[in-house]
Amino acid sequence: MFRKQYIILLLGSLCVVALIILGPVPQDQNYHDFADQRKLWNVPNFLNVVTNLPFALVGFFGLKGAKDIKVKELRHIFYTLFIGFILVTLGSGYYHWLPKNATLVYDRIPITIILMSFFAFIIYSSINETIGYNAFWIFNMIGVISVIYWIVSEKLGKGDLRWYGMVQFFPIIAMPLILILYKPRIKFGKEITLIFLFFGFAKFCETFDKEVYGLLDNIVSGHSLKHLLMAAAGYEIVVITSK
Repeated sequence: MFRKQYIILLLGSLCVVALIILGPVPQDQNYHDFADQRKLWNVPNFLNVVTNLPFALVGFFGLKGAKDIKVKELRHIFYTLFIGFILVTLGSGYYHWLPKNATLVYDRIPITIILMSFFAFIIYSSINETIGYNAFWIFNMIGVISVIYWIVSEKLGKGDLRWYGMVQFFPIIAMPLILILYKPRIKFGKEITLIFLFFGFAKFCETFDKEVYGLLDNIVSGHSLKHLLMAAAGYEIVVITSK
């Protein structure tokens, strides 16, 4: 068991060392220049704003399902995760209404809450319940601090996204590894596969925002599709809570 844990810790350590060597990475201001900037009913960037609404549905349905979880610690993890989905509806909606660094904070903090809580759940259900629950608190603090560090560094003129990047992408590497090395106590193979597929397609759409928008005859952009795909991934987490 310890050897398996050391593999994950070594991977995390290597990522940290790589980021230290890389040096500060400021926020690219072109990030705020989304393909679809159409205004409708006095709502700027209309589709990028309203496609956040499905996150609220995921959050509410998730909270409804999580209340039936008998184990207190697991219930806390899922409550926090689904509250994150409700917060991302508000935070991401606000950011897309007025895209800039200052509003992006309200988008990124809920994202870290969702991701860190789900990462902790994978540890809880696969490695050890106590380790997973402790990681839940630690990961969420680290996630929020990484966003605060980023925005403070931007305001000081030394923008540094490295640690937020670590928080966002390391779990994507570590979670499949954990699921390969350990056998989860909860059977959610189908759901976790769909979650990663939706996440992969979402990242593709986000990266090629303008290209997707053009390919779809300027009907819907890649970034709007990203929101819908991530909400679909969130729904699969709701399904997991019912197991």
